[in-house]
Amino acid sequence: MIRSIPFFIFGVLLVASLATAQILPARLPLSGGDLAADERYVTSVHGPGIQGIQGQGKDIVLMRHVSGSTWTRFKPGAIEGSALTNWLAYGRPVYAMASGTVVGCWRNAPDNSPGSSHPLLLAKKFAPGGNHLWILQDNGVTALYAHFRPGSIDASICPHNAVQFTGVQDGFQVNPDIEGEVVVTSGAHVTAGQKLGEIGNSGASSEPHLHVHMELNGQPVAMLFERGMTTPMVENNNILGTANLGGPWTRLAGGAMPQTSILLWPPRPMGNYTFKGTKNQDYQILFEHLADSGLMPDLVWCENNGLIYNSTWIPNKPQWAHLIAMNSAKANERNQWYTSQGYTRTSSYTCGNIQTAVWRK
Repeated sequence: MIRSIPFFIFGVLLVASLATAQILPARLPLSGGDLAADERYVTSVHGPGIQGIQGQGKDIVLMRHVSGSTWTRFKPGAIEGSALTNWLAYGRPVYAMASGTVVGCWRNAPDNSPGSSHPLLLAKKFAPGGNHLWILQDNGVTALYAHFRPGSIDASICPHNAVQFTGVQDGFQVNPDIEGEVVVTSGAHVTAGQKLGEIGNSGASSEPHLHVHMELNGQPVAMLFERGMTTPMVENNNILGTANLGGPWTRLAGGAMPQTSILLWPPRPMGNYTFKGTKNQDYQILFEHLADSGLMPDLVWCENNGLIYNSTWIPNKPQWAHLIAMNSAKANERNQWYTSQGYTRTSSYTCGNIQTAVWRK
């Protein structure tokens, strides 16, 4: 078998505009580096039928692959969700999608028990976002992150330390729609990718999840994301789901998430990584995820005549190529061609009758 993985040239930026702001692709608010091999985030159209300012929003949960095409929202060994800690999403880190200034927040509202609403929420003693952050991004767009775990937003980001409002929700509806007691003046500046807090179940939330949306001048903004991959998901009773772990996965590549139920695989942070014991049938999808994360293979070696692959990955160079499962004739032909195009072979390995190689300019 010969499998070709083409070279990639990075650096293309997708730009759109809305009103006076330049809407550039943002980072996903979650990281693939926080996921186990069998975990992916899940999102869908925000509250089917919801229009208005949150019409482009996303509610994001976490699911675990069980077997075949079956997924669950619970941790291994958990058969029901009465305890918050049974849910995979609870406590997972949330990151800033773009740099900006905190203009509203709350950090110590209590969590709900799954499937119910806290009495203080029913009494309107904190905002529906529970523990949340309003961030005025440097491009003029405002983003809301909602339903954090109590206390997980650091006090250096959010100065409001009370559990509940001194009054009640006021429905403050000027642009953006921030509750009066939540407003922050001279707030902290956060940078894209900075940890903001952890997923919880506070506010108008029935299960642990992250709500995000963007808005500008009283209008919803479709969120564009520079990296990340998606594949279709069929949800069942909000607990189970059906999807293929192997995809096909499609890159966001500066675009918006599909307006349907999807598995979401965020990129992992830039850095150096080593993966050992990757099965031949799993290597392609690992490759796609790492390339989407802005990484490139440094060294790749195989075992058992190409049944297993081991690899180290580094931040990518502008142009590179990687081929696996080549016989000797194909390996020689490809090396001659890439060399003629100005590439240098930087990694080459033979196991049995199989060869693998990396080239870069």
